Amino acid sequence: MANVDAPCGFQPWRHMSGGVIRANGYKITSAYAANIFSGDAVVATSGYLAVATASSAGLLGIFAGCQYRASDGSIVYSPYWPTTTATLGSEDAVGFVYDDPNIIYRAQTSDDVAFVLATHNMTLCDLVSTHTGSTVTGQSKQELLVGTTGDEQFLLLQMVDEPGNAVGNWAKVECRIKDSRTSSSYSA
Repeated sequence: MANVDAPCGFQPWRHMSGGVIRANGYKITSAYAANIFSGDAVVATSGYLAVATASSAGLLGIFAGCQYRASDGSIVYSPYWPTTTATLGSEDAVGFVYDDPNIIYRAQTSDDVAFVLATHNMTLCDLVSTHTGSTVTGQSKQELLVGTTGDEQFLLLQMVDEPGNAVGNWAKVECRIKDSRTSSSYSA
């Protein structure tokens, strides 16, 4: 049975030491001009969160929603950062990020290169950030490109053991960020 193409970004799956998975707060500048969806890989640029691309180095972690004061003063909790959102008085918003380098994520591979168990387990792979997430659910559509030698942001660990998941295109896999860039200097 073929896998279904249903990218959903990077979902926290488990912790390498069995620890608790939690997100930490980081700043998002008011009117940041890109959507950041839950499950998107993010980076820190000049002390602020930005959505990662396929060429981004030093991933900070995975986005888990945000909180901000809307221009009318109301507190908004959102599963995604809506592009160019103006906050009250242009104050910073808070984006929540899974930034622990020991978190294992569940993600989908793309159809550019078919996932082969013996070839791709325990290999480095790139982020595919060209799919637009959902402004209805706030969910990411990022996925992994296996068999590449580009920026290699993720370490693919193994296939997710679940019914309906098979080798080939759009396989569900476990992965972790290769070079996590966590630092208290980026915290909000």
